[in-house]
Amino acid sequence: MSNKKSESKEVKTEEKLGFFQNLFSSLFGGGGPDAEKKRKLKSISKTFSKCKYHSYFKPGNSEATGSFGKLMYDIYKVISQAQVYFKNIQNPNIFKAQIINYNLTEQQLNLLEHFDEQKIIEMAHKLPVEKVHTQLEEELQVFNNSFDSEKLARTENLFKALSLFKDFCCFDYYVIIKKYDASFQEYNFTNTPRLEKINAEYILDDLKDFVSISYAITDESVVWTDLFEFFKQTQGKELLALGTWKKIIAKIRSIQTSHAFDMMIQLIAQDPTQSVKTNFQTEPILEPYIDKIQNDVYTTLDKIETQQKESKTNNLCMQIFGSEAPQSLNYFVPGFNAVLEKKDLELLEYTEPLNYLKCFILEFVKKEVREFYDVVVIRGQWDATLSAPTSNAYQDLLKTSDLISIFDEDFSEEGASGMKIKTLLPKTAHDSGAESIINRVVSDANEQARGYLVNSTQNLITIGKTIKQLVEDLLQPKPTIVMNWKELDKYVEAPIKEFMVGMYKKIYLFVQLMQQYL
Repeated sequence: MSNKKSESKEVKTEEKLGFFQNLFSSLFGGGGPDAEKKRKLKSISKTFSKCKYHSYFKPGNSEATGSFGKLMYDIYKVISQAQVYFKNIQNPNIFKAQIINYNLTEQQLNLLEHFDEQKIIEMAHKLPVEKVHTQLEEELQVFNNSFDSEKLARTENLFKALSLFKDFCCFDYYVIIKKYDASFQEYNFTNTPRLEKINAEYILDDLKDFVSISYAITDESVVWTDLFEFFKQTQGKELLALGTWKKIIAKIRSIQTSHAFDMMIQLIAQDPTQSVKTNFQTEPILEPYIDKIQNDVYTTLDKIETQQKESKTNNLCMQIFGSEAPQSLNYFVPGFNAVLEKKDLELLEYTEPLNYLKCFILEFVKKEVREFYDVVVIRGQWDATLSAPTSNAYQDLLKTSDLISIFDEDFSEEGASGMKIKTLLPKTAHDSGAESIINRVVSDANEQARGYLVNSTQNLITIGKTIKQLVEDLLQPKPTIVMNWKELDKYVEAPIKEFMVGMYKKIYLFVQLMQQYL
């Protein structure tokens, strides 16, 4: 019982003490987050009053003084010429190119001219595009290898210096000064503005921005002499005297070391946790620059190759068919790819050459080659073992023509492949399986189409080689392959030699056309 009584007394004593402690704290501000915040702000205010730059701000009234306004005005006056210069630059990326070119060797500058699109086009007019491609690849390698680690570091550091300098100069000092003197006009330094005290809350955000920008220029890794030499060499003048710039940096470094601006921000915001981080970073400029040069060169080469291919293809089509766009297929055509491309699916690759092959079989193989086959192969007196490859090639081309027609119909809306693709296309947005099936159908079709093209081209080469041998045999005083040339001549309208030479030329041209795709 005695123990319970003593425990009860202790609890009551603690409750009384707690009550009086809370009462004391509420009366005299001895505890709680608000009290702690006030104590910290009071301590910051006391520290600020003892710092070198206490004249910039009056904590009691939260006023930014004329001294702070004068600091902004003095900096603004000194950097105004540079600010105007930077504002007048329409394309800020020009500095990247200038800095890179500034650090290039004479050899690299000469090579740059070779990488110009117009120069590449001119080269392609004089040399085969394959040789142009090889030459430019070698020159790109030389250009890239010239960027050693020292040059890389110097270039990146120079760009960093320029970025820091530009950001500092382009800070909106005018807005701060305008808050002191509403009548002050931009870049008018004839009359000094009235710089009387103002409510510091008006400039809190401006001060934060200035701290983040200005503290960055105190980075000791930056070589400012390189930047000012760069201005001399590229602009023909200094935007700001180097000595003056160094004085600005010294001033900002002194303010930064004193933490005056940091304390001002905390006191104005009435928040001791306020802080402004200076985390300045510039993106690398050399690597993207080199990548862009390479991409531009290869893009130009691809464009030239495509144009030359199209030009050669059109020229060959005109010689073979009398038209740049002969048409024979109805469904396995380039237009089929439109819906596939929208869904980012695999595309039909051989629509054009397969169309040309079908046209060639219809217009040439089934007419002129058939006539050659009926006259020379069937009626000609020559060894069957020599004529058999030509006969087989001809028969195979006829079969392929029928297979291509069936293959083409398969991509109609009623055809198996066409219907499957049409049915699955709406499902691709939410069903990856539908995409896979369509891609497989297209991939199989491409393989099948390529098979027709390769096989038919080989058959035409076989026929072409035979025709060439027969023309040579015909020109011999005593033919050794076909024994009855004179008899065969009466079965064709034109002289048989001209007939076969014309066939050989067309086959040769068509094989060249197929080589554009295979």
